Amino acid sequence: MEESQKVSGQQWAWGVAGVAAAGAAAVLGIAMSQLLGGFFFTTAIVTAAPLLMRGGPKAFARTCLLIGSGLIAWSVIGALIGMFFFLPAAVLLLIAAFVDPQNRPGTRFSVAAPLMAAASFALIALPLFFPSAHDSEANEPPPYFSAKLDGENDRDRSQEVDGYKERLRPFGATQVEVGEYAGELKLHVGMPKHFPEEGGREALKAEISRIPGVSAVRFCTFHTCDD
Repeated sequence: MEESQKVSGQQWAWGVAGVAAAGAAAVLGIAMSQLLGGFFFTTAIVTAAPLLMRGGPKAFARTCLLIGSGLIAWSVIGALIGMFFFLPAAVLLLIAAFVDPQNRPGTRFSVAAPLMAAASFALIALPLFFPSAHDSEANEPPPYFSAKLDGENDRDRSQEVDGYKERLRPFGATQVEVGEYAGELKLHVGMPKHFPEEGGREALKAEISRIPGVSAVRFCTFHTCDD
């Protein structure tokens, strides 16, 4: 069947919906954790690639298929850091790839694209989640402290956060945020990547513990938090 000369309105609408869903996922992810915002922002930017293919229907369909397949793999690989928020966008992009019978990716590409995406993301995921001893520190984001905070997340806390920043920056804090995680109000405090434990990390932890309403201060890395 001959390829249409332009992306159909139906196919374009599904693609735009997928990109919009990815944007919403990025906003939600950044709102939950600014420390991992770069992952969400970069994923959303890559997902917008089909919007550049309006004049090439076959390229549009293939791009939607490739990115949709990749997002599914990335959603699984990065589930622990919230990448599963992109699953709806992946589904919408896959629908966009096949919704128009005249502008489908083609049989060979339909088979090859998911395999290519899975292989590409596997190559990314293996060093990220199973780093070598030499590269582990370089690949991981900086550590941070996570603490419970009394109160409800039903009011503007910007002034409180500014106060926390002014109080904790002299002790080495690089970023301070307050948000709701798993139904609990949490205070997250970032620190330099190479922050000495004695005289640095311990002093920052002690100062966080002295903030009224703060409890259960835990040291966290990209992978886990201590008890």
